[in-house]
Amino acid sequence: MNKSLLRCTSALSAVVFSATVAPNMAHAQDAQEADNDENIIVVTGSFIRGTPEDAAQPVDVFSSADLDSAGVSSPLEFIKDLPQVGSVLGDSNQFSTNAQGNQGLGSINLRGLGPQRTLVLFNGRRTLTAPGAVGGGFGDTNSVPLFALERIEILKDGAAATYGSDAIAGVANFITKKGFEGVEIKSDYEFVNGSDDNYTASILVGKTFGNVNIMAGFGWQHRSELPTTERDYASQPYDVNPAAWSALSTPGTFTVVGAGGAVPIAPGVALQPDRGCNDLGGVADGVVCRFSFIPFDNLVEETDRYQGYIQADVDLSDTFRFRGEFTYAQTDLDSIGTSPGYPPLQGPGGARLGGGFTVSPDNPGVAPFVAQNGLTGTPAAIGIFLWRPFGWLGNPTDPRGSGRQFANNKAYRFSGTFEKDFSESFRGQFSLTMMNYDRRSGSPGIVGSRLQAALNGLGGPDCTGTTPGAPGCLWFNPFSNAGPGNPTLGLDNPFYVPGNENSPALVEWLTEPNGNDQSEDTVVADLIFSGEMGLDLGGGAVGWAAGMQYRKTRFRNKPLNEFGNLDLNPCPILGDQSCVGGALDGAGSFIFLGGQRNARLTQDVKAVFAEVLVPITDTFEITAAARFEDYGGSIGSTFNPKGSVRWEPMDWLVLRGSVGTTFRAPLASQVSPNAITSLAGLAAAAGNFKAVDIAGNPTDLGPETAFTYNVGAIVNFSGFNFSVDYWSFDFEDEITTTDGQAIATSVISAVDAQGAPLLDAGGNRLADCSNPFVGLITFDGGACVQGTTNGLNISRVFTQWVNGPKTKTTGLDFAASYTTDIGNGVLTIGANASHILTYKVGDFNLNGALLREGFSAVGKANLDRLPGTIAPWRGNAYVNFNISGFNARYGVKYVDGVVDERCPALPDPCATTSFGPTDFGRNISSFTQHDIHLAYDLPISAFDAQLQFSVENFTDADAPSARVPLGYNPFTGNPLGRIWRLGAKVGF
Repeated sequence: MNKSLLRCTSALSAVVFSATVAPNMAHAQDAQEADNDENIIVVTGSFIRGTPEDAAQPVDVFSSADLDSAGVSSPLEFIKDLPQVGSVLGDSNQFSTNAQGNQGLGSINLRGLGPQRTLVLFNGRRTLTAPGAVGGGFGDTNSVPLFALERIEILKDGAAATYGSDAIAGVANFITKKGFEGVEIKSDYEFVNGSDDNYTASILVGKTFGNVNIMAGFGWQHRSELPTTERDYASQPYDVNPAAWSALSTPGTFTVVGAGGAVPIAPGVALQPDRGCNDLGGVADGVVCRFSFIPFDNLVEETDRYQGYIQADVDLSDTFRFRGEFTYAQTDLDSIGTSPGYPPLQGPGGARLGGGFTVSPDNPGVAPFVAQNGLTGTPAAIGIFLWRPFGWLGNPTDPRGSGRQFANNKAYRFSGTFEKDFSESFRGQFSLTMMNYDRRSGSPGIVGSRLQAALNGLGGPDCTGTTPGAPGCLWFNPFSNAGPGNPTLGLDNPFYVPGNENSPALVEWLTEPNGNDQSEDTVVADLIFSGEMGLDLGGGAVGWAAGMQYRKTRFRNKPLNEFGNLDLNPCPILGDQSCVGGALDGAGSFIFLGGQRNARLTQDVKAVFAEVLVPITDTFEITAAARFEDYGGSIGSTFNPKGSVRWEPMDWLVLRGSVGTTFRAPLASQVSPNAITSLAGLAAAAGNFKAVDIAGNPTDLGPETAFTYNVGAIVNFSGFNFSVDYWSFDFEDEITTTDGQAIATSVISAVDAQGAPLLDAGGNRLADCSNPFVGLITFDGGACVQGTTNGLNISRVFTQWVNGPKTKTTGLDFAASYTTDIGNGVLTIGANASHILTYKVGDFNLNGALLREGFSAVGKANLDRLPGTIAPWRGNAYVNFNISGFNARYGVKYVDGVVDERCPALPDPCATTSFGPTDFGRNISSFTQHDIHLAYDLPISAFDAQLQFSVENFTDADAPSARVPLGYNPFTGNPLGRIWRLGAKVGF
């Protein structure tokens, strides 16, 4: 058979197959016809010309028409529907340590290997990468101008031999339209119960002026806030889901001296819980008032995204072309709901529960506190113990009582490419891409020195004297009598004393934004030559490509202000430097969150690569590729080869396979001496959220490597298409952070002579102060005291970027479809699934000691550890019917259930509170979503117009329950419920 005819036949048949790969993706003829007009294009995963469907590597192609017919209005929607994708960022998931710092960002996580291991390209070039060691290092898919796309290509195989670092799990290539003329306007509106709904709009304009085609467009997407109080599953009682509850609250528990008290703890000293816990929504639990921050949070944050795109294609001659691209992307989250206030873990008393803060007996809140709690006279001293600012009273600066974080992302990208055909068999191209990504984010942090001053009547911006409560000097009232009620739950406070409120002006003075301004500038230069040799072994000319690449990245980190600048304020007390070199060095001036240091880092990468395609016969071809990259410094260099084979033994059968090595180098920010602070609900601290500091590793952090291979087959005949691929990834020296959960669990592990856990009088597990990892934890008072220190005494945990354990994962991908004519219409039925066979994580050794034993992640929720939830099966199926401009589609998406590995074997419960045991979330059930999408092309001759209607999750299925703060697993379930969508597209 003639090879060119074979390729055309394969491409035409495989386009039907490609439509089955994505869930809810309709068959699109127009995009394929455009591809066929060009005949030969460059495949994602190769620099040698070919057709995507004809490639030896597993590449799936989705057209813009596919996205339209499926009701996709954002890259996140498209990505979450791919069965080969694991946990992704983009929805509300602030309680996962792995997701913090990522607000507003989008990612793609092929094979569940982490978003940093999937390379995102835009028109075949590297695109905007979110900065930062924790919140960045991956291509931000939310910056992609969806309105300008012609197609999306997903390579589900390692491609470091072609593209270099980051392409371990695969590549997502977003490709724009070419030669577009006219105007296209799109808009849609989603009705989401409990919110002010979501909506998008875009416009794209194209015009050809002689040899120049100009295309420009703008898009806007708005997501409205969806409070947790709008979904019942998000607010579980304490005795059902204790993960959402804390022991630190307002009403709080105080130490009182010389006035009696509920629980004596020393001569003349007692613990006294404040009044109003149950009245305000809490749970009175002995001397503790259980507090849940969930009612103050959101399932979806109010978000505005903007994208602008300009593209120019210029034919300088018949053999010389230029393309210029400019992208602007902006994402604003100005009011992220969070806890009304973070609890004090450090303060004038150092690192300790309550921070060592004291309340002046002259504080106006003291007298009602004494009277309401039946104390015997005014205490000589009052200390803060189990408490957080505002708590159930809510933050007075917000109508709902929430604290408010913010994240603002601004990015631009310019890319210019010259292409030259030196002959029919030799061509070259030079590209220069320049990018900047700036991210400014912060959380409301209370400055410890200011809080102590306000507790003593010396608070406020206008306080200049030393007399408590004098004009301009304000008191901060820490007691429950300070507020009229719980604003988010609408509960009245019977212990409120009018006039004792904390004014918004005082709260604003106490609070400063704690965060950073991160910026990453990247320059990429590519020089690529390709062509066909004068060598033909019987299957056609040998194709080849070779080139070089230079990448330079500049990363900058700057604290938002002096209060979070650890170079200026390294200690808990403002302006104090006495802690430098000690345990509290770097704790910072905030009562809970850590600080930042200025950092400027540069990374230079030089690479050379080559590739050859050898058609042995018309039906058998071999491809080989190799790449050498040099990072210099402590990272060094790496060489990665790859080979692939494609064989078509019969017209209806294609066999393919690939094998190679791949790698990923550390980010510049991961080898810096800086650290950032995240939050984690530590199991060793009874689920209470503690600060986890994540530091860079400038000394010995090297690249990770992986051995990968893929073997597959495609069957295509009489309208039926089926494919299966077996894939394997085997990692070494995985770039990861030391496991904060494992560190805390390892240290809080004291046992008696018989090996039974040692508990204190309160039932809390005691620490083993001889543990090799005890130095990575900051405890109340600074030191670990054997027989006294327990998990609740953890103040912060130090973690660092390291080369971690071995990881191996294998699996199978399936896709099938059948297309037939029914009358004047076309019916297509299809299904797609990914099955993870193994996901084994090896032993994690740190400094010569075993930190965490290896484990199998498949079928586990992995809610407190990487790699996150690994569902054994993910899949989808659809039925699509198209007739006379009308398209109807039914789709179903499925994510397999998992178990929470944190739960011990039955009959032991998953967790136990003072109210009894709970097994909530032991088995996280599967999630199934049913969607209907309708589209109709209006019979208007003057212009093209299409109306769209969708009902997503029309059964209104709730996300499966999980023992995490939000009550469901945000990486697998859908928190939105049933969504009604109306859309329109107009072209002229």
